[in-house]
Amino acid sequence: MRPLKRLAALLSLALLAVIAGCSSLTLAYQQLPLAAGLWANSYFDLDGAQRQRLKDQLQIWQAWHRREELPQWLALLKQAHQALDGGVTRDELLALERGARASAERCLQQAAPLAAPLLASLRPEQWAHLQKKMDEKTTEWREKNAGPDGAEERGKRFSNNLERWVGDLDRSTRRQARAEAASWRFDLTTMAQGRATRQAHTLDALRAWSRQDLAGGTALLMRNLQPQPAEQAYREQVITGVLKVLNGLDAQQRQEVHQHWTKWENDLRTLQAGG
Repeated sequence: MRPLKRLAALLSLALLAVIAGCSSLTLAYQQLPLAAGLWANSYFDLDGAQRQRLKDQLQIWQAWHRREELPQWLALLKQAHQALDGGVTRDELLALERGARASAERCLQQAAPLAAPLLASLRPEQWAHLQKKMDEKTTEWREKNAGPDGAEERGKRFSNNLERWVGDLDRSTRRQARAEAASWRFDLTTMAQGRATRQAHTLDALRAWSRQDLAGGTALLMRNLQPQPAEQAYREQVITGVLKVLNGLDAQQRQEVHQHWTKWENDLRTLQAGG
């Protein structure tokens, strides 16, 4: 998992970050069951009956999320507005993270009983397909980060993810953020080990859900959202980088961020009302 997403989004708000990257947040949210179904099918190679079950369960989950979690997203956005006004502190940033993590846990707890029957129906070759797909993604990740352009790509990823949250940065701020992120110390071996651990936790968690060990599986997935001790140094660089960008914005730039978040709030209220 990308460190910035661990910091600023986690599971529930990562969903907001993804759909906010689309031209219409409302449309993207409405199409979420379809998009999530296609993504899941690419990892599990589901048959027709399994795809239909997944679609039905995703619609149930989304109805719950619309009713219960969209108000929590709005509360976190209000909290972010307040923090930006006075200059964002480390404590405020971590408080947003804790709020997002709490949302993530609620989302997983709701998803677990819905996902369990589908996971229990998976055949051995489908579990093997999942393992193969995850291994392929790990190989792609390693190649990108080990290559000569790895640092530059990490810089671009940092600024792109940040812009999902605050809106478009001006050219100078974007260039500075990318350059700084590209200069961060990145230990490929340490980060690869962390990724491998999370992959193992994810597989173990899904198998636990398939056995109706819902609490155990959820706990494993929540562990994935915590940085491992060896990753803490890189995490500190990310935190410092986010704070530097946010607190380096001038009054006009802060106002543009507020406007960006206000548009999200309006869209979320529309969705909450069933729009």
